[in-house]
Amino acid sequence: MDSLKSLYDKKQYDLILKLTATSEEESDLFYRIAAFTGLGQFEDALFVIQDHQQVLEKDLATLIPIHIDLLCTMERFDQAYSVLDYYSNLPYQSQVVEEILRDIKNVIASEEKKTKLYTISDDELAKYLSSENKEDVLYAIDLLKKRDIFSFLPDVVKVMTTNQNQILRSLMLILLVDKEVDRDLPFLAFDGPLTVNPKKAARPFTGDTFNTLVKRISKEFDDLTLSQNGIQILSNLALYIYPHTLENEDVDEILLAVKLTAMKYLGMKFDSVEQEAKKVQVSEDKVIYYFKLLKIALEE
Repeated sequence: MDSLKSLYDKKQYDLILKLTATSEEESDLFYRIAAFTGLGQFEDALFVIQDHQQVLEKDLATLIPIHIDLLCTMERFDQAYSVLDYYSNLPYQSQVVEEILRDIKNVIASEEKKTKLYTISDDELAKYLSSENKEDVLYAIDLLKKRDIFSFLPDVVKVMTTNQNQILRSLMLILLVDKEVDRDLPFLAFDGPLTVNPKKAARPFTGDTFNTLVKRISKEFDDLTLSQNGIQILSNLALYIYPHTLENEDVDEILLAVKLTAMKYLGMKFDSVEQEAKKVQVSEDKVIYYFKLLKIALEE
């Protein structure tokens, strides 16, 4: 039987719902929420949160964005602000959660603004796409989800090839992947220009290597906070290098680089990157490479 992650990647949402129908496991419940969301059954996804709030709160870094996003998708903005107040008053869990709480109020405000401005003209949308402000471009990408992408293709390609922010370039490409645009287009990847057909490109956060790393982080990292940070850091890396994928032969080196980055982020002490690599007998050069790459990705 495929893992829930694999089933989710294959969009087998109904099977996920069947397999998790009676589960009380935290990870299973998150996939159950994701399956309902994938089917557009947002109310049912909210019921899962409401019925299993205490279990899911063990991982606030995952729960809070999902809960708020569901409410914003349903345009329940007053409830979203109320839920945010509730989470803000919970005991401290991690620095990651604190940063999410700090930023997510702006996310709600932005989503509320978008519901009022989806009638924005094509010319105005094009101006947002060409803006040097990161938030303007993110806003434009969201607006494009409900527009004919081909009407804006020159502007979209310009973002993918000239915008200074690699994450924005990747997010724009992912939008084209979601819309199954079937044509060869130029793209500026983190390591240089290339040509990509969005319809043929794999989505980020999928594949055997990524799934293996997520499982090992969850199993091998010392505590929950370190594990949560590690998975988020790994996801940032996958997004930054997109449409390239993580190399299977570098799994051990990537894992160590992610762990050291998470430890640094949390203020935990460790020896030099080189010494840590020697301890577990992996390639020092590769660990250093991924450690530096993660620093760049997290600064985007």
